[in-house]
Amino acid sequence: MQILTLGLNHHTAPVEIRERLAFPENDQPQALTRLLEEYGLSEAAILSTCNRSELYVAVDGERGLDGAQRFLADTRAVDVQQLQSHFYTLRGEDAATHLFRVACGVDSLVLGESARLLLNELFQRSLRTGKRARSETDIGRGHLSISTAAVELAGQVFDDLEACHAMLLGAGEMGELTAQYLVDADVASLRVANRTLARAQELAARFSGQAVDFNDLANQLAETDIVLSSTSAPGFVVTPQMLGQAMQQRRGRPIFLIDIAVPRDIDPAVREIDNVFLFDIDDLQQVVASNKQEREREIAKVQLIIEDELRDFLHWFNALGAGPLIRDLRQRAADLQHVELQRWNAKLERLSEDDRKLVEGILRGYANKLLHEPLVQVRQFANDDDSYIRLDTVRRLFDLNNGANGSTEGDQTS
Repeated sequence: MQILTLGLNHHTAPVEIRERLAFPENDQPQALTRLLEEYGLSEAAILSTCNRSELYVAVDGERGLDGAQRFLADTRAVDVQQLQSHFYTLRGEDAATHLFRVACGVDSLVLGESARLLLNELFQRSLRTGKRARSETDIGRGHLSISTAAVELAGQVFDDLEACHAMLLGAGEMGELTAQYLVDADVASLRVANRTLARAQELAARFSGQAVDFNDLANQLAETDIVLSSTSAPGFVVTPQMLGQAMQQRRGRPIFLIDIAVPRDIDPAVREIDNVFLFDIDDLQQVVASNKQEREREIAKVQLIIEDELRDFLHWFNALGAGPLIRDLRQRAADLQHVELQRWNAKLERLSEDDRKLVEGILRGYANKLLHEPLVQVRQFANDDDSYIRLDTVRRLFDLNNGANGSTEGDQTS
């Protein structure tokens, strides 16, 4: 059994490719069910952000890669072979290292997970790695998120943000983060439009803004200078026709639009309209990249954390095999024999050397008989498809993950 990653990100594919492979959060449960039931995978996870779409699967051999590719082709309606140059495939330690790095560098994870033992352990450890990187280094310091980059870019376009009227399209996590940065920049007003009005009202109230009708975007756009869109809509919510109508009402006043949604919310054709300035998620990468130099000296510190956590994960993973388990079971038995002999040492010293060896032999024989059937089962488990889960269960039953307990309650000393 091994971990395999198939994916693409903002380094390997432009936004027009990434949006075709994006998995909205509300689509993930159904997609994961199909991935497991129809493509022969025992464990799977989908990692989807504005910058990446990745599949993580636990597989035997190469059939997992074929299944993952067919899944993307079927569910995203893409020709995976034609897009092959945009994808990367990682296995084993490389896949684990990659996920740990992602967890140390992204702002949020939209994760759909149908994971059992292996992938659950991998993702839990990656999140722990990310927390360590942020708490033990300054890797997260500075304006590095997409939300802050968007507001920073708006500040470069408009001399005075305090005179600008802003509107958020979408009231999800990204919209909430951006709202805070816009308010901190003292924009003149903040409107929030969302398909669920109650959610728009809730977010607007938190920032002393105003919730507006999502179905009245053309009129709202006419009164807005800065638009930041981050909905989870499957298609464009702002069209050239809609924006053309708004620009007529604005009488030539420029409008600045930032589309950080994947799939995109704003039809790129609006760039053809005079005084309309549209920036998408890829444009923001340049703003984020400008802060990279500030983080360079922290990368070495983060790498040490990744290596430490990766070493710990690989130790856990390698211990899932039958060989290490048999070794540890026998060592546990030997340790317990030693503990028991030490407990009764005072009385055993009264015995002759032959009698003492006899007692030790009886204790050792009893332990071997007790372990015989578990060891037979362990060897059989090693041939099962889900062997790593069965073997881990044995480890938990014998408490082998935490090492032998060197003391026993209620020592007999007399």
